[in-house]
Amino acid sequence: MDTGGSKGGMKSDINVTPLVDIVLVLLIIFIVITPAVNNAVKLPLSKHAPKVDQQQDAGQKYLTLMLTSKRNDKYEVTGPGAVLIDDKDAKDERFFINDEGQRQKLEDYINRNVSQLNDKRVFVKADADLPFKYINELFQVCRKGGADEASIVTSEDKDTKKEGGN
Repeated sequence: MDTGGSKGGMKSDINVTPLVDIVLVLLIIFIVITPAVNNAVKLPLSKHAPKVDQQQDAGQKYLTLMLTSKRNDKYEVTGPGAVLIDDKDAKDERFFINDEGQRQKLEDYINRNVSQLNDKRVFVKADADLPFKYINELFQVCRKGGADEASIVTSEDKDTKKEGGN
């Protein structure tokens, strides 16, 4: 006369099969969704303000480049456009970083202009929806051209100024 734990008694084991099924389904969902989420990340870049206060000291000058984007009929970015010089004396200068000859001319231009400056820094203004890989290519061209540093110029949001000021 056993009073507990006999062969005919109640089992207290948990059935883990439904738990394993749910975990496997969730794992498959995450594996499928993860690549789509990684490609959708965008970096907020410049908003193209007409004038950006980039000169900290009144006498210092900097070289500023503007990287435009090439777009299709649906206004979608298809690649980098022309690199323009943000200077009233060099408004006609245009370079294309996806052409090797133009890239070399841009490196030479950067080298000529940066070598005359005390602070060998280059500022880059770019379209806000241009992928960062094109901006990074321009950074590499700036470094090869003799610039010590290349920075992205962004503008302040006007909404945050209103909230903070009033």
